[in-house]
Amino acid sequence: MKRIKKEYYFIAILLVIFLLLSIFVIGGNTNNFDEVFFNKVIYFKKDILTKPLYVITTLASTVGIISILIITMIIFMKQKKLSDFKYVVINVVTGTVFMQVIKHLIRRPRPSWKWITQGGFSYPSGHTISAFLLYGTLILLVNKRIQGNLKKVLIVLFSLMIVLTGLSRIYFGAHYFTDVLGSIILGSVILIISNSFMNQEFDNDKNKDRKTI
Repeated sequence: MKRIKKEYYFIAILLVIFLLLSIFVIGGNTNNFDEVFFNKVIYFKKDILTKPLYVITTLASTVGIISILIITMIIFMKQKKLSDFKYVVINVVTGTVFMQVIKHLIRRPRPSWKWITQGGFSYPSGHTISAFLLYGTLILLVNKRIQGNLKKVLIVLFSLMIVLTGLSRIYFGAHYFTDVLGSIILGSVILIISNSFMNQEFDNDKNKDRKTI
């Protein structure tokens, strides 16, 4: 019970931070900071970075995420862990719905300095929240289901994909830093809630196995 209460407190804090960030974004108070941050990132603009970052940002598009979901589903099916896969789908869909609602409420225009074709509103970042929830959920599942060096490799790989996806959105000027930050905060709330359900389900499975033995 104490663990759950701590999670609620953490969720409340994150929601307050997200609300304050959204208010600052609406008021235009973050624009100067966002521009400075973009200039710092774009200083490293080179072909050797642009090509791999474009691949990563494409993987976080709607088509990219759906493709990864299909591949992931096949892997879970082969491992006979399809029941775990539902968390991946639920989290990604939930994040997408919340993101679209917030985008149309705040209606923040894209940065004027974007150098790739990108429509729609800017805050929060759809690519970032989709990647964060996809790879973040996989990190939670890997942490619970896999042991040894493979576990460490997968967690590092998925964590790197999250970081590079957010960075790529800023790098291409498709999003402000605060768009990416907002997605990470909102995605963290969803992951914390999802993790509590995972813990309950996995604990129940362990108890059933013990009774069977």
